[in-house]
Amino acid sequence: MCASTPTAIAVPVELAAALGVALLLHHRRRGQSFYRAAFYGPSLVGASVSVAIVWRALFNDDAVVDRLLRAVGINTGGWFGNPDFSLLMLVLLAAWQFGAPMVIFLAGLKQVPTELYEAAQEDGAGRWRRFRSITPMLSPVNFFNLLLETINSFQIFTSAYGRVDAGPGPGQTGPRVRGAGW
Repeated sequence: MCASTPTAIAVPVELAAALGVALLLHHRRRGQSFYRAAFYGPSLVGASVSVAIVWRALFNDDAVVDRLLRAVGINTGGWFGNPDFSLLMLVLLAAWQFGAPMVIFLAGLKQVPTELYEAAQEDGAGRWRRFRSITPMLSPVNFFNLLLETINSFQIFTSAYGRVDAGPGPGQTGPRVRGAGW
């Protein structure tokens, strides 16, 4: 597994989620401040070892999520212990914290003139057409978010290290020896 594989997957997933939520929270509606804070909250904790340990407690073999899935007939054999799901869990752990790029997308969306959306709507453009035609004005914001999140995703060591116990690491089959590399 290449070291940049989680980055190549996690960054687009994280930015798509951030842009999607930013588009939903862009317009004024009831409870908007609560939702913005709720989506931004996971970004405050960072990619610390404590977050990785909580994720390990939720997704390890015979943990909460694994038991719930087994109750509906899906047997994963532990998310973090299974090499098939190990990369997916690291990607989800990285993409879960999309609050910072969401706030940057919200700021960028505020800079797009509303007259452009209104004119496109008067011309009969649907939501998808308005998104495709007008939202590319966010390309500097997209580039900025892409650059920041790529840098952040290469700092995944604490998440990976905090979720590995004495068992095998990603792509390993035997026990890991303390002090030995992956």
